[in-house]
Amino acid sequence: MPHPNIILLMTDQHALHAIGCYGAGVCRTPHIDALAAEGVRFTEARSMCALCAPARASLFCGLYPHGHGVLGNHELDRPDLDYFPRKLAERGYRLGYSGKWHAGLVRTAADMGFEGFGPRGYGNVADGGQYERWLGDRGLAVPQPTFEMFAEGEPKRARGDSSGYTDGPTEASGTAFVADTAIELAERFAGGDGPFLMACSFWGPHAPYLPSADFKDRYDPAGIPEWASFRDDLAGRPVIHRKHRTCVFPAAAEADWPTWAQAVARYYACATEIDHHLGRLVARLKELGVWDDALVVFTADHGETAGIHGGAFDKGAMAYEEVYRIPMIFKLPGGAAAGTTRDHYVSWLDLAPTFCHAAGTTMKQGHGRDLSPVLADPAAPGREHFVAEFHRHRFPAAQRIIWGGRHKYVLNFADTDELYDLAADPAELTNRIADPSLRAVRDDLRARLLAHMLDTNDHQGPQWQYILERPYQP
Repeated sequence: MPHPNIILLMTDQHALHAIGCYGAGVCRTPHIDALAAEGVRFTEARSMCALCAPARASLFCGLYPHGHGVLGNHELDRPDLDYFPRKLAERGYRLGYSGKWHAGLVRTAADMGFEGFGPRGYGNVADGGQYERWLGDRGLAVPQPTFEMFAEGEPKRARGDSSGYTDGPTEASGTAFVADTAIELAERFAGGDGPFLMACSFWGPHAPYLPSADFKDRYDPAGIPEWASFRDDLAGRPVIHRKHRTCVFPAAAEADWPTWAQAVARYYACATEIDHHLGRLVARLKELGVWDDALVVFTADHGETAGIHGGAFDKGAMAYEEVYRIPMIFKLPGGAAAGTTRDHYVSWLDLAPTFCHAAGTTMKQGHGRDLSPVLADPAAPGREHFVAEFHRHRFPAAQRIIWGGRHKYVLNFADTDELYDLAADPAELTNRIADPSLRAVRDDLRARLLAHMLDTNDHQGPQWQYILERPYQP
């Protein structure tokens, strides 16, 4: 059987409450929902590290951040590692990329062997002049932003941490450009003899939340309910949560709900605008005849705070579900298992081995699992728990997080730990780390976490062994 084309569709900082098929009450994403109807939707997908560069590096090499070394939003050259795109290229795959790169281990998409557009680091849609040329060919002006909220409260240096909108039509947006570049790659690859891997990576709905004029008013702020955690005073939580709010993004923390509702409306508008252009891409892939037999994945690197827990902005050492739960939807070749769900713990660690399996190859290293058995059979065994890690963003803050059943334990190395009953307290308002009724749960998760750290050669494992092997100390 020939190896399938592989199509990877990614968004950035995309919370599940901004995706219809994941239960969004307000935000509409009909094309992502349609993809879920054609495929397999994972309900317990998690980011292995809720930060762009570490997560994206993990995507390509299949290792936890402590294994590949990209612990923050920086670059680190690791020529000794296998990367799944290069393994696919060895099997005859053409490689195409469009959009945000920020993969840490390799500077640009071209350095990984991709054709297309994937600028250095976090990048910007305007990097390299390709976007401006694309606009000029269409007689379109560069969209200009109007900023409405600055999370840092200092407009002159905080435009990345803001909300507002841009003028001009959606056809002139950076989102449209990313989709069009992916379409051009697909058209180039569709007539070829061999298979291809194509990745389309949108910059949004990551801040700044700047939907185009066509989408900016899609959602009425008055119709967006206040988060259950919006008035959280963070009692019993790590001090670092309060520092993140008050030292990094003080204006966001001081904003009232009407101000935040306006920002969330813009965030939702960004998500719906991405969905619109993703729909254009999917339609063209179907017209080209490369969709039905392709292996397609839609996912995001991590979620977004968007005002939860007292006006938190962006992400950091806050292991809340809105930040760590991610979408992951597989459309299988031939439409197998269409419209089904899986409740297995999965992450971006699993994409490299899954793609390599589909291409008939393997990688020499990895912490992930090939998801082919789970995709074929919902009764196939999966993980009994899942572990994520965090190292730094804005300031150092070492964390390890473990989910097991209805509970989540967060190990904060220089601060108080956290334990949440996600079934009884989905908004994570009560830290039950010292609750005697959950002592057995806490100790079990701590033991599992230590075993995981030692098994994966986590560099903090031998250090934290002193903490995790001894009775819990508040």
